[in-house]
Amino acid sequence: MPQRPPLEARFSLRGEEGRWSLGTLLRAVAAQRRGALDQGNVVGRDRGASGGFATLALNGGYRFDERLQLTAGVDNLFDRSCSEHLNRAGSADFGYPADPVRIHETGRNVWLKLNHAY
Repeated sequence: MPQRPPLEARFSLRGEEGRWSLGTLLRAVAAQRRGALDQGNVVGRDRGASGGFATLALNGGYRFDERLQLTAGVDNLFDRSCSEHLNRAGSADFGYPADPVRIHETGRNVWLKLNHAY
């Protein structure tokens, strides 16, 4: 049981009006109190108990025609510090720190995507 990820919920809302689209995603992860310190594998290593967190993402887009769409968004809008319960800590073979430390996720992330369909 310690290697099971904590309870997670995702709530999303998306809408389109003509050429415009708007979306939002709320991700909530419960705290994990079960633990098996230093057990795991290269995919995820248990670093003990972890706190819960919630992040909010927003995105919007404009469709120029049937084949071309521009989308922009912000992930982790409120720049919350968070880390997954099982992460790649201590897996130096894959470029991560050799010393087992909890690796935090990126903070606020702004992105832009241009999609062209053939």
